[in-house]
Amino acid sequence: MKKISVVGFGKIGQAVVANILDHDIHVSAVDINPDLKRIFESGKYESNEPGLADSLNKSFGKGLLQITDDFSAVKGSQAIIVAIPLLVDKQKNILDEPFLDCFKKLAPFLSENVLIVIETSIPVGYGRNTVVPAIESMGKKHGVDFLLVHSPERIKSGSMLKQLLVTPKVIGGVSKEATTKAFEIYQWFFNKDLIHLVDSIEAAEMVKLAGMAYRDVNIALSNQLAQFAHRIGVNFADLIPLINTDGEAYLLQPGIGVGGHCTPVYPYFLINNFKNAGMDFVLASESRVINDEMAAHAVQLVSKQVKNKKALILGLSFRPNIKEDTFSTTYLLREALAQDGFDVVLHDTEFSAEELTKKGFQPVDDIYATGAEAVFVVTMHEQYKKLDYYKLAASGVRFLVDGRNGLDRKAAESAGLIYTGIGR
Repeated sequence: MKKISVVGFGKIGQAVVANILDHDIHVSAVDINPDLKRIFESGKYESNEPGLADSLNKSFGKGLLQITDDFSAVKGSQAIIVAIPLLVDKQKNILDEPFLDCFKKLAPFLSENVLIVIETSIPVGYGRNTVVPAIESMGKKHGVDFLLVHSPERIKSGSMLKQLLVTPKVIGGVSKEATTKAFEIYQWFFNKDLIHLVDSIEAAEMVKLAGMAYRDVNIALSNQLAQFAHRIGVNFADLIPLINTDGEAYLLQPGIGVGGHCTPVYPYFLINNFKNAGMDFVLASESRVINDEMAAHAVQLVSKQVKNKKALILGLSFRPNIKEDTFSTTYLLREALAQDGFDVVLHDTEFSAEELTKKGFQPVDDIYATGAEAVFVVTMHEQYKKLDYYKLAASGVRFLVDGRNGLDRKAAESAGLIYTGIGR
């Protein structure tokens, strides 16, 4: 019987599991949250990720999916996929004790060169130099009891199951034997043509990190150009489609900042890798500073003109209509507004008032009755694209800062609002 275990049954882990289950392979999902099994048994599991709940509930009912907090459930698996996050603190320093503890808990059940696949993004060299020694400290041996590879997940919330069917799957192992075994097993639930083998685990580790550094540097470039264009009175944001028509440029849109699990975090992995190699990753370091300072820049666009220093922030989620707020720019914006003397209230379409309060915000239900003079749009939820500009103006709003350049400027200005975008 084909069996795969997935350790870490959060959103990424659940998508990985669903993809495997859709190929009629038995899965043991191991997670330290004991409530997960009870949720599925009660039939109350839900997800805002398209197709995920249907797939998992169906497989659980058929007995294809086992959910447990017992690590011994991995016994008998041909592969163990690890999808738990590698945590960082506010300074983006790695907090890897929980991550490594997972491998130590797995160690007693590793034998006969069972394949371990790290899907979590990790620093270059981390698999060979940190994970392997952690497992071997428990009396196990690479090449005898287990084989380690890295295959970075590269999917985003909103269409994860579809992305798994089309996104190239990169695999690199500590040894050639590990890479070969992963290639054989991953064909069970990925199209063979999607699988790309690289020479080492370090090469695989670099793939996701380099992609995130590229994205961050690209946005930082657009953000600096946008600030310059604003200074000289040029509408830069609307020029980007024209700039990109030459077939050479691919500038991303400027914005109020960059949030999420990946882009604000993984460049720091590479920055530290560079330091360890005696180098300075100046581009990534400066880009992180530039993008994090965009919240303060947004405040500066209107702070000297505002009379009543009360601001309404629209959006906490770091991606439209997705209930996730990891390293959301809204936290930086709240801090910048508070430092400038603003009273701040927040509205988000995905979070309840109670949830926002627990996160330290003052929530509002009615965005047209806040008494705010300035509105800052951080997240372009679909609902915010339909703002009633006349009602905003009637409620006392004078300034509209479009942090995502997604609103109708002419409509806002026709209602009497002073509109400002990022480089627009």
